[in-house]
Amino acid sequence: MSEGRKSQIVLLDERHLDILVQPKLETGDLLDMVASHFNLKEKDYFGLAFLDETCHFQWLALDRKVLENDFPRKSGPLTLYFAVRFYIPSICGLAYNSTIELFYLQAKQNVFKGVVECDSDTAFELAAHVLQASVGDYTDDQAAKLDLKKLPILPTSALQEHPSIQFCEDQVIAQYKKLAGLSRGLSIVNYMNIVESLPTYGIHYYEVKDKNSIPWWLGLSHRGIAQYDHNDKKTPRRVFAWKHLENLYFRDKKFSIEVHDPKRIVHTISSFNLYEDAIQEPIEEFDDLCDAISDPTTQVSVSRRTFGPGNVNVYAWFASTPNLTKCIWQMAVDQHKYYLDRKQSKANLPSVRSMSEIAADLSISTTSLAASSASGDNLSRNGSSTSLPKISSSSLLELSIEESETTKAAQRDMYAALKARKEALEEALRKKTEELKLLCIKEGEITGKLPKETPLNPEDPVPVIRRRIGTAFTLSPKYINSDKNTSKEEDALNSMELHFEIQAKITSAAHRLAQEPAVKSMRKKRKQTYQKSHMKLKELEKKLNALRLQHGKDQITIQSSVEETEYASPVPSPLVRRQVKDAQKVKVVTSPQVEVVEIQQQRQMQDNQRRGDDIDIPRREDISRQR
Repeated sequence: MSEGRKSQIVLLDERHLDILVQPKLETGDLLDMVASHFNLKEKDYFGLAFLDETCHFQWLALDRKVLENDFPRKSGPLTLYFAVRFYIPSICGLAYNSTIELFYLQAKQNVFKGVVECDSDTAFELAAHVLQASVGDYTDDQAAKLDLKKLPILPTSALQEHPSIQFCEDQVIAQYKKLAGLSRGLSIVNYMNIVESLPTYGIHYYEVKDKNSIPWWLGLSHRGIAQYDHNDKKTPRRVFAWKHLENLYFRDKKFSIEVHDPKRIVHTISSFNLYEDAIQEPIEEFDDLCDAISDPTTQVSVSRRTFGPGNVNVYAWFASTPNLTKCIWQMAVDQHKYYLDRKQSKANLPSVRSMSEIAADLSISTTSLAASSASGDNLSRNGSSTSLPKISSSSLLELSIEESETTKAAQRDMYAALKARKEALEEALRKKTEELKLLCIKEGEITGKLPKETPLNPEDPVPVIRRRIGTAFTLSPKYINSDKNTSKEEDALNSMELHFEIQAKITSAAHRLAQEPAVKSMRKKRKQTYQKSHMKLKELEKKLNALRLQHGKDQITIQSSVEETEYASPVPSPLVRRQVKDAQKVKVVTSPQVEVVEIQQQRQMQDNQRRGDDIDIPRREDISRQR
């Protein structure tokens, strides 16, 4: 049990199946288990795949063991996708309703993800059919919009093409109202008819380059191989039908195909040519064979016909990785085999049902995909072994012992699968709890209070909430709730008045800070801040008064209880100037000691001037006395 690998299978309805894949489990057996989950009988159209590093699907070979594939080296469970691998031109060729519903889910998923491209009008129409099939008739706009948000319907391209989501919702609802009374089955049938008519439906696209490094798309389907421009997946540049392909091969990053040109045919020497003789026969002598050969829909095979060496054209493309090249080659081989199988088994295909019959069956059928999942308990088990071999005739004792061992093994597998499921759910719960905790903390930072819903463990400390600090003043509502119908000149005046009021509040706050007791360095910095703010307020006052004069309004003045001279620029007082002037006339006439004293006094005087304090300059007699 410990050798298995935890895996998760993503179904077409976006549900997940957790399973422990054992080394001996083959892909075909795993596909059977998933198919039994849907009561699916036509499982040949489907497959299991994983996403590689280039975001392309790598399909698992049914005859290989699951764990033998070259999966991406990532930690965590292995993710596999259950999807449609081989498309059919029309759902009329499908025999069972479960298969049709899975094709419908695949088409809906491809439209939503943009794999199947369509214009916005078609996307709105398809979304309306999904609403009709999912919830029934239209009731009201609010319920329709709520359902539209829950269902993955509208592709991103449609939302980007139009200005708002509201517009897209209104368009879908308008189409939705027209479908009133339409049954679920008919809604699904109409949806599939629209999707099947789109040029990108049923094609597997792969990104490649040619020998000139020009990017292209290769589209593989049951019809053949098509080459598309990198910016246009709808119109192919070249189409190579399967009947014209001679060989497919790859090497390293190069994928090549050999194509026969049907227009250039070389015949061997023959005494007659049935095809040419029939064409050249006079019209009045035509028989049934000539009529059949002349019909444009008839494909004629001429006997002893060969292809010349110059009749084979080779086309090559290059993928980004060798694994992707092998994936393209394998898909081409499988699609060609699917084409041949369908061609050979057309006689054995079931009778084609009409669209009305399919719609009636889908509407009447009570077994939906969701209901069938309830009976698929075996998918939660561990795929540790293949199906049991047939039991030959033996005694009842041996049969009971074998059944008992099988039951115990199944119970062990069930326990392992349930345990893995429990661990996955616990991990998902832990991640969601962390996300909720972060959201609650962000809410607390905005509101200033931690919500009651905050998930906290008993041993975890309570998070510290950093409250946002707002302004200590309010602005006039006439500037904030201004009329939108004003002219540009009035808007400029209102904007200038708002800036002036904000600057006045800032200046008042700077004045209060400058008055608070603080250390000298902080007091000096606050004084300078106040001075700059006051000067800016004066400049705004001049500009505002000029605008008010232009509009014929009275001028305004700065109303403040603060005297402008209280924190004026630090200019030395007249006394200081006089003292400085007298100090400059002092001459040192004796020893160097007096010169040092005088220099120190001058430096102290300059420092005091910068601080704006009055100082006492020592007199000449004091200097002489010190000497």
